[in-house]
This record gives sequence, C-alpha cells and structure tokens, in this order.
Amino acid sequence: MSNTIQRRAFLAVGAISIPSIALAKGITLNSSAKAASQFEDCMKQAGDHLKTMRGLMRNLEAPGARPDAAFYANQVTILLAQCIEHAEQAPIPERSESKYDGNKEQFANDLRIKLTEAVSASNSLARQILMGNDKEATNLYAALRNVRKEGHDEFEEEH
Repeated sequence: MSNTIQRRAFLAVGAISIPSIALAKGITLNSSAKAASQFEDCMKQAGDHLKTMRGLMRNLEAPGARPDAAFYANQVTILLAQCIEHAEQAPIPERSESKYDGNKEQFANDLRIKLTEAVSASNSLARQILMGNDKEATNLYAALRNVRKEGHDEFEEEH
C-alpha cells in the first residue's frame, strides 16, 4: 500500500474516531504540562491551528493541503473537546458579568454549549475536507470561524 493511501486511510479513520474518543475519555494532548489553565492552553492551540488552516483552505488542491487541513481540523476538534472538560476554568468576562451575576456554573454550562457547537462544526469540516467536498468544507470553515467569533464576543476577556 502506498504512503499516500496509508496517510489518507489514517486521516479518514481519525476524522471519524478521534473526536469520539476525545469526548468520551477526555484525553489530554499534553498531560505533563499542568498549567494554571488547561482551558486557556487548549483554546490557544485551537486558535493557532485555525490560523494555520486559513492558507490550506484557500487551495485544498495544492499538494498536501487536503490531508494537512483535515489533520488540523481534527486537532481543533480534540482541543475544543478538551476545552469542554475544563470550561469551569474560564473566567466570566467583564462584559458578561451582568448576564451571569457571578453564576459561574451557568457561565461554564453556556460555554460548554457553545463549544459543542464548535466541536461539531470542526468534526464536520474534517469530514468534508476528506470527502473532497471543497465548497462545503469552505462553508464549514467560515462557519467555524464565525462560531469562534461569537464565542469570543461573549465568553472571552478583552485583551
């Protein structure tokens, strides 16, 4: 079996199984690093991967772009699933304080709801990339970026 076929098979299996495993087991990509906020670390990595994908998504037909984009989409899925696990670590941003009135539990629950939307979009994105549905993949990438923006508008501290 050629390396290209093996790589595609690996990515296809990963697109289907990795998000489920991450959600079911709550795996941690970097378990040795016990930073003050695993939530923030995972969010930063997911954001970095989305930025990396921007160029890949512009031309999925370029050599190696499709499998790389699918890989990064799967990584984003895993990282966002880990954020769900650690949502209670996120502080309530100043602009949302009146909405939550110090109710950290409700804030974390609403954050988890928004994160599950992003996990679903990222997982669908990986699938469409692997299936070769470039138009749908482009739409899902734009939708994922929009979910990110909406989430940051409500759940992230201004920097």
